[in-house]
Amino acid sequence: MADPRRLGKRGAYRLGELRGPGPRPARPRVARTPSFGPRRPRGTVAWWLAGCVAAAALLGLAAWLGWWFGPFAAGIIAGAGPWRARPALGLVVAATAAGWGTALWWPALAGAPAGATARAVAALAGLPPYAAVGVAGTLLLGIVQAAVAFWLARAVTYRWR
Repeated sequence: MADPRRLGKRGAYRLGELRGPGPRPARPRVARTPSFGPRRPRGTVAWWLAGCVAAAALLGLAAWLGWWFGPFAAGIIAGAGPWRARPALGLVVAATAAGWGTALWWPALAGAPAGATARAVAALAGLPPYAAVGVAGTLLLGIVQAAVAFWLARAVTYRWR
């Protein structure tokens, strides 16, 4: 570089370009047609609720069996599907909150040792030693796990959709 005033300017580092500086050809634009109609056909909300209830039941069963990777698997399945991203992510988050929340709260409210364990985990984590805090922290980790798996699957299967 003979001229230090050109550092950081456009065209200063050609790095193998065969063309000289000048206007670049514009990329062809993709034609998009605006849609002012409803975004979803009739019955989609019912299917979404049915899927949420089914996924919550499966995640509750997975939590009861001790399968901590249940939200991750649900996120991968929802992210790899052909569905739109927002409703699918909402379904996974709602199902994780309902399924894991029920499976975690039920023993704690029934007086099982899970409440004492949740208090001990919360205290060891430096949080207030209440069972609700331990259960809420575990539930939050499950939701984050499902969301991360969802976006990982969306990123990996991007070209196939």
